[in-house]
Amino acid sequence: MRLHQSTRTAVAVSVVVLLTACGGQGQEQGDDPNAESAAALHEAQPMSVHDATLLSESSESGTYSELVTVQYSEEVRASTELDKPECLDAANRWGDLESVRQAPASVAAYEWERGTMSHILVELDEDAAADALGTRPPETCAEYTATYEDGSSSDYGVTDLELPSIGDESRAFAIQVTDDGGENHMHTVMYRNGGILGTTSIMGPGDPEEYERMLVDFSEAAVERQRQMLD
Repeated sequence: MRLHQSTRTAVAVSVVVLLTACGGQGQEQGDDPNAESAAALHEAQPMSVHDATLLSESSESGTYSELVTVQYSEEVRASTELDKPECLDAANRWGDLESVRQAPASVAAYEWERGTMSHILVELDEDAAADALGTRPPETCAEYTATYEDGSSSDYGVTDLELPSIGDESRAFAIQVTDDGGENHMHTVMYRNGGILGTTSIMGPGDPEEYERMLVDFSEAAVERQRQMLD
């Protein structure tokens, strides 16, 4: 699994864009006690929203901490040096919570010509989902620099986004990634739908306003599908 530069730079921020690089594989049902619940979450992933289409071969489900995508991203992050160590996983701190790590999860990648797009679902109880949604990076992480194993580096800038509320509650943020290849932006909305924690992310060099519209449209469609498939 070799990482493209834009994928590698995002690793220090979040798990999401590794999907298309690694090609997720679901765990064997007999090996994972969460397999049935995770499979139900996977069935509840949107098949398509507007012109974004699910890439089944680059998606996976199972216990969150055991997912290929999650484990590989953790390996890459472990070899990344930050000028502000407290900013490790600045956008993904919820993923370190024990309640999340042991929970059923589904990670789906989508083909969308305007950017790299993914959607994560984690099944928790309402209190644990609210706790996960409430995790935030320190204020010092508004700007930081990551240096990778090969000596290259990227600068990161994190800002909040004002978007319409999704599900029961939500928050959104944008991360600007600057390196020798230019600028990329990752836009993310995290939401809670009952005990389901959802995260929609888009990364690319495209129009931020278009990314924000897609975040809202996709996430609203995802919540509606969950209500149809999981209630």
